[in-house]
This record gives sequence, structure tokens and C-alpha cells, in this order.
Amino acid sequence: MSRQNLKNLKPKAKNKKVSKKKGANNELTRKSKTKILLYTWLGVLSPLFIIVLMLVTTFESDLPSIEALENPRSDESTNIYDANGKILGTIFAMHTNRTKVSYQELPKDLINALVSTEDKRFEAHSGVDGRGLTRAILGAMTGRNRGGASTITQQLAKMMFHDPARSSFKRIRQKFAEWIIASRLETRYTKNEIIAMYLNEFDFLNNAVGIHSAARIYFGKEPKDLKIEECAVLVGMAKSPVIYNPKSKPEKALKRREVVLKLMMGEGHITETEYDSLRVLPIGLNFQKETYNSGVAPYLRAYIKKEVKQIIKENELLNEYGKPFDVERDGLKIYTTIDKKMQLNAEKAVQTYIGKSLQKTFTKDVKKNKNYPFGNEVASSTRNNIMSRAVEQSSRYKMLKEQGKSDKEIKTIFATPVKMKVFDWSGENYKKEVTMSPLDSVRYYKQLLRVGMVSIEPTTGFIKTWVGGPNYETFKYDNVYQSKRQVGSTMKPFVYASALESGNATGMGGLTPCTVLPDVKYCIEVPNGSATKLWCPGGQKEYSGVDTPLYFALANSMNNITAKLAGNTNVIPRVNQYFETMNLKNNSFIEGPALALGVCDLSVLDITSAHTIFSNHGAYIQPTVIARVEDKHGKVIYESKIQVTQVMDENTAFDVLKMMKGVSGVRRPIDGKIGGTARRIRDTNKPYSFSGIMAGKTGTTQNNSDGWFVGHTPDLVTGVWVGCEDPSVHFRSTAQGQGANTALPIWGYFMKWVYKDRSIKINKGDFEPPVKGSSTVINCDYTQDINGNDPWD
Repeated sequence: MSRQNLKNLKPKAKNKKVSKKKGANNELTRKSKTKILLYTWLGVLSPLFIIVLMLVTTFESDLPSIEALENPRSDESTNIYDANGKILGTIFAMHTNRTKVSYQELPKDLINALVSTEDKRFEAHSGVDGRGLTRAILGAMTGRNRGGASTITQQLAKMMFHDPARSSFKRIRQKFAEWIIASRLETRYTKNEIIAMYLNEFDFLNNAVGIHSAARIYFGKEPKDLKIEECAVLVGMAKSPVIYNPKSKPEKALKRREVVLKLMMGEGHITETEYDSLRVLPIGLNFQKETYNSGVAPYLRAYIKKEVKQIIKENELLNEYGKPFDVERDGLKIYTTIDKKMQLNAEKAVQTYIGKSLQKTFTKDVKKNKNYPFGNEVASSTRNNIMSRAVEQSSRYKMLKEQGKSDKEIKTIFATPVKMKVFDWSGENYKKEVTMSPLDSVRYYKQLLRVGMVSIEPTTGFIKTWVGGPNYETFKYDNVYQSKRQVGSTMKPFVYASALESGNATGMGGLTPCTVLPDVKYCIEVPNGSATKLWCPGGQKEYSGVDTPLYFALANSMNNITAKLAGNTNVIPRVNQYFETMNLKNNSFIEGPALALGVCDLSVLDITSAHTIFSNHGAYIQPTVIARVEDKHGKVIYESKIQVTQVMDENTAFDVLKMMKGVSGVRRPIDGKIGGTARRIRDTNKPYSFSGIMAGKTGTTQNNSDGWFVGHTPDLVTGVWVGCEDPSVHFRSTAQGQGANTALPIWGYFMKWVYKDRSIKINKGDFEPPVKGSSTVINCDYTQDINGNDPWD
């Protein structure tokens, strides 16, 4: 081979070496690309593989049954309504204060806000949004938050069927189960139904479960009445009801509202101009806390809860699942006879007079006692027994006992001053922080006045107001029906009625309201073992000897003339018969003349309902507060029935009513003396003065322990009692402790405000006589006295 040829071969060898290197690089590149491609596919397919695997391994046992899907059960609160369909309050278990609403009851702005914020593609997907899911996965892979993938239907599935997960793995499994549940929900319900179900299920906190409760608690209105900015606030809470709660974190709630409004603008539901004007509005919160302790008529609601449970038990009422209705969970609708506006006025009257005036006067008065707060006549043994019983009934004492403390240790603890909060009318939320010993706190509570008040429509027996005490959170005991106290002179109208029906009480033949008896001391023989003794009622310092008409004696609550009437052997038995006929008689009733002065124990509800016979022509209608009960579907499961009993002659009842008109002012014709134990009600200088046509009776018991007033107007009979928990704690003088000073002003405030409110439908005219057109006032032969003065003031 020539040298030239050899030279030509050398470059070829070099090229071969280069080619080998280049080939190796190409092969490396191909492998790298393959790996990258493989990793890419793994990155893309792995999540899908995991999704498929989790879906395949989600057992049917992890999912709700077909029955549960088609008939989902969620607890609903029981709603209590007034006579006009206005909600008074709810009865609910923990986290169940829910009232379901239909899609048609939801405002369009609320729906638009929800879909714009939580699930823009709601109408396009079938429970699981594939596009949203892909966006969320890519966001997770790239570290960029592109929004969540959870649809409204998935969120609904979580709320309905899943409790909070205990671990991340458990939550992941729940998430996949929710996809399946969401898909199944979409096949069984329309989009509109899913929206309604979501808003009914969501817990907005503060006992506001579901949109109906949320609208009422946060804004004081029905869902249909929500404004667009209010809708945005509530929808904003869907992201986190804790972080964006308008009650606890209003600044964050406002910022979240702005986000919701902007999203609504982005979806074309509002214009930019509307957005600009709405975003600067204040949050407009009208928060109305709902607990058993707060809201309208808490004492009544507690009573109704107890009564409805009894109705369910007695009538064996079963729900759709064959179980007895659960008052707290089965969404019952209880329709009452209460008038909400009247009820608010009644509560306000108690707070105004007791809270701003009478309690201060009373505290100042009893601090003068030797053994505050007990009356000076109370023996030390009685005081000690009362205090010991109160201490042992206290929650502090019971807690110390559970801790194993000895009686000596407990006594020391109760004598040691500590910081505590006590009830106080002027404190924030009626609470005041003080430093006192637990024993002194017991004394403090003993001197706090209690009250009971109820209003009844006499012609129907319908209860219109019910105030069981000064403050339900602090004083749970209901003085409308649980407490029975001596009724004092509120019993006298029944004595006068009995005397008119019995006749011959004075040996002067049949009695009328115009019959006169001399104002002198009367004593009656009463049994005393095997013998008799004279009973001479007190309560009167002097006797004028002047002939006094019965109408004046009743209006002026004269014990002596009442005792004279009770001396007739038929009078007291007939009074007992009245109360037996009304099924109101109890073991405290006696056959002796002391009954004529109210020495018997009745509740405020009892004595007030008994008084209704005078405003209803002698007929007694058993008082009713629960008109009917419906299940959550609107089916009536209970309806009250009116029970009417004729107790006394209609003319007698109306005569006594006319006599009771004199309570607000009457003149004795012989000497012109002005009477009427409730005359101050006409004093226009009093803030509680009342100018309407009325009748009534005051009552005051021994030692001024109980103050009463039962007032009549054509459409309402209202009874008020004021006193302390123990009768041994009372005003020092009758001037301050009488019913005209303790109970009457509450009635006056109440009736004044009720008559002033034109939206309350109530008869402000005169009482209807048994015979149409007959007189509604007392007419006697001596109507004009020697000075030409009319006996009616």
C-alpha cells in the first residue's frame, strides 16, 4: 500500500473515534429523554392512579345507604310561634338549631353569591368538577394555589355524612368517599334542591345552624328578606365560620364580604357601580343571641317544652320513624296563643319598674333590718333554717361535697370573701363583679325581688303574655305557675259575688252592690276546738261608722265589711265551690272566714284565670297557651280544645266587675270620702298612669310579703305578683309593700304601652254587659249625695 493511501486512512480512524463519542452522547440524550418522559408520565398518571385506587378501595360500607341518600335525616329545631305566626324562639339540642327552608324561600342574591364564591361550574358538573380537580392538582404540583376542587355537592356530602377526621389519612379516604356520595346525590336531587340542602346544613356558629337560623340570629330577619350585602357576609362564612364570623371578627368578615361581592361582579351578577357602593357599607349586624336563657319569653318556652313532652307522652305521638317525637330534634311547629308585641311590653314593664325603681327602694329598705335581709319579726331559728337550706341547695355547696370537703371546711369556704359575679339590674348583661363571701351572696340573692305576670283573654282563655321572673338566666323558678303564694285581697271579689248570690247576709234581704253596711268593727264566731271564739279581722286602723255601699267597700278593700259578708254561713262554702268548679281549689283552702281575706295559696296563673269569670259573664275557660302542634311536614298532631264551665250567674259576675271599676277611684256618697286602692293609676304625674276603662283588685298579704294586682280591661285580664323568694324577706311598711305600690305600676306600664301600640288589635272601649244596652256602671238610688257629687271619681 502506498504512503499516500496510508495517509488517507488516518483521518478515517479519527472520524470513527469522534463518531463513537457522538453516538454515546446521542444514546445518553435518548435515555435522559426517556427518563424525563417516564417521570413526567408518572407525575401525571400517579395522582390519577392513586385516585382510581382510592375509589376502587372505597368500600360500600364507607358510604351512606340508598335509604340515607334518598331520605337524609338531619335534626331540626322546634319552632315556637305566637298567635300571629311570629317566631318566639326555638327548642333545640346542641348544634341542631335548624329550620329547613325550600329553594323558593331563598333570595336570588344568596344563591348567586354562593355559586360565584364556592362553585362557579356548579351547573356544569355532576358532583365532581374534573376541570377544577385538574386545576387543583396542577396547583399542588407547581406550588401555586389555583383554587380548591371541592364542589358545593361535595361540601354537602361532607356536612351530611362525615364527622371531623381524626387523621390526615382518614380525611383523604373521606375525600374520595365524598366524590362518590356527591355523584350519587346529583342523580337523586335537582341542582336547586342541592343548593337548599347545602344552606340548610351549614353551621354558621352561635347556634345558627342553617340559613334560616343564620338570617334570624345575625340580621334579625327571614332569609327571603336578606339584602345583597347580608347575603355576601353569610356566604363569606362558608370558607370558615370561625375566621370570618361577623360577630367575633367583623373586620375579617367585611374583607371576606368584599371578596364575595367581587366574585359576584366577575360573574355578572352585579355591576361595578353596585360593587363599589356595596363594598363600603357597614356590616349592618343585628345579632340576636339564641339560647334557652335569652330571647323573647324564656320562661314560657321552658314551660312549653315541658308541656309538649307531656302531650307527646300522653297521646303516644310518633314520628315518621315510629319513635316518640323528640321536641329538640324533630322540627315540630308549636303555635301558641301569645301575642309577641304584648309579651315584649310585659317584659319591658317588669324590667322598667323592678329594675330601675323598686329593687333599689327595696334594698335600701331591708338594709335597715336588724338581721338583713330578713324582717325583724323573724326568729333566729327560722333565719338559720332558711340560710342553711339555701346554702345546701347552692351549686357551690354541691361541688364542694363532691370534692369530699368536710362540713367544717365548707363552712370556712362560705365565710371567706372571693371575687364573683352576681345578678345586678344595672350591670352589663345584668351581671356585676363583686368581692363577698358565698354566704353573703346567699343573703344578697334573698333580697332580690321576684315577679310573676300573666295576661289572659277572658272570652277565649288564650294566654297572651307570660313573665315568670325578673331574669331567666339567673332565676329559673317560674313564678307564673310554679310558685303558690297567699293571694290576699284579690280573693275578695269572689266573696262579694258569693254574698250577692247567697243573699240575706245582713238580714236585710237580697244584697246588691248598693247595699250599705256601717263602717264598724265586725267580729265573727269561729270554731275553736269544742267551743267557739271571736275572729276580728285587722288591717284597719279606725272605723268611721258611716254607712258604706258594698261597691265602695270592695273598691277600698275594707276588711271589716268583707268579714261581715263572710259571716253568712253560705258565703265561704260557695267561694270554695267556685274554685272547685274551676278545678283551682287546693289543700290551702279552708272553710273558715279567713279565706275571705285571701288566706290561701294560689299561683299567678290560678288567681288570674279565676278572675276572668268576672270579665266573661261568669263563665270559666281553662287557660290555653298551646293552640296546636304540627310536625315538620305541617301535619297537625295536637290541637287544644276550649273547655267552658259556668261558675256563677252572669249578672252577678258583671255586678262584681262594675264594683271593681271603683278600684281606680270612687266616692262614698254619705261623706264624700274618696276610695279605691289603685287610685294612683289615674295620677298623670306617674309614668305608669293609665286612662283607659278598667277594673281590678289589689292584694297585700301579712307583713307585706306579697304584693298583687289583677287588672281587667275588656280583652285582657292581667295578674301581677311581686315578692321575694322567702316571705320572711319583705318591705318594712305597707305603704311601700302593698300591691298598689309593687304590682300595680307594672300593670300600668304594660297596659299603657299596649294601648299606645296601634298595631295591637285590642278593644279599648267598655266591658260588654250580659244584656246588650244595659248599664256598665253602678246605679243606686243615692247616686247623687247631698252635695250633688257623683260617687264615681
